[in-house]
Amino acid sequence: MSHVFSQIQNSGDHVADLGCNFMNVEFLNESTKGFTSSWTFRCKMCNSKITIMSEKHNNSGIILLNKAAVNATVAAGIGFTQLSELTAAMDILCMSPSTYCKYNNLLSKDVKDSCWDAMSLAGIEEKRLAFELGDVDVDGTPMCPVIADGQWSKRSYKTKYDALSGAATIIGYRTKKILFVGIRNRYCVICERAKTMDKNPKVHECFLNWSKGATSIEADAIVEGFLASVQMHDLKYNKLIGDGDSSVTKKLSEVMPYGPMLLVEKVECQNHLLRNYGQKLMSLTKKKEYPCYLRKFISKNIMKFRTAVTKAIKYRKNVEETLYDKIEGLRNDILNGPYHIFGEHTKCQSYFCSGPKLIKNNLVVDVTKCGLMKLK
Repeated sequence: MSHVFSQIQNSGDHVADLGCNFMNVEFLNESTKGFTSSWTFRCKMCNSKITIMSEKHNNSGIILLNKAAVNATVAAGIGFTQLSELTAAMDILCMSPSTYCKYNNLLSKDVKDSCWDAMSLAGIEEKRLAFELGDVDVDGTPMCPVIADGQWSKRSYKTKYDALSGAATIIGYRTKKILFVGIRNRYCVICERAKTMDKNPKVHECFLNWSKGATSIEADAIVEGFLASVQMHDLKYNKLIGDGDSSVTKKLSEVMPYGPMLLVEKVECQNHLLRNYGQKLMSLTKKKEYPCYLRKFISKNIMKFRTAVTKAIKYRKNVEETLYDKIEGLRNDILNGPYHIFGEHTKCQSYFCSGPKLIKNNLVVDVTKCGLMKLK
């Protein structure tokens, strides 16, 4: 509004000799373009026209209102229809569909450019950290571990549905910043419409780049990121932290993005392992061949099983030991976790358990007797 009032205050300078000011003008019309407006006035003394704009169009660094509105719909996960309904409820004139599409195209280019800039900066930071830690290949190329996973929408209501679009993301382990995003689309509305009408599609920017199933999107996009790592960031991804999806590991071993001398090492993701651990425990609680009181005990203490593992990982990660001793210590701590929860603490480490070593409510005998657990 300061811009609008500034124009009103300066409107008296259009004919200085006649002493015209804004009090001498009459309103002619309003012109709108989306959410921006311009108002035209005519001076009754000198007959000149004055135009007041609702916003500065040459003010760099500020997102114009129409572009900001489209950006808001993208951020909120809605589209033009929901925007028009929202503005109608507030009695505000909405932009036209063509104007929305115009600014949406401009916005998509800005998002893409800013995305690539952010990934480029992340690559520079990962490269610097790799050199500082001495994580360099024999040819002098810095290396870094990455986290990767694929994602697409699903619907399970009465039918299995996979979305026609999906993506895979590669994130630097040390910086926790995105290094690569691969997008796969199995649908283009313009191509599909032309196909339905038995016509050739008009010239357009087609995003159709995938014809296979959704489950193969992850492996293909992640491999693309590995193949482009040297060109994009002058980096090699020597370790892949991810879920238990074997298709990604298999394809990387087939493609060998860095040659046979540097094979990508697969590291299982802690979060996925803990999730699978919890799912397996929960499935045990549904097997009726085991005593009910034991199944209820496990069900109520699922999070304790997970906490035992995370506590062991946190301790072994920071303890000053050799890698072999860390692995063996972590292995023993994880195996001892169920014993600790069921009430036997004879083998608990001091960092892990400070309670009494023998307690009356010890369920280990009952658990092993019914076959739920074997003695180690």
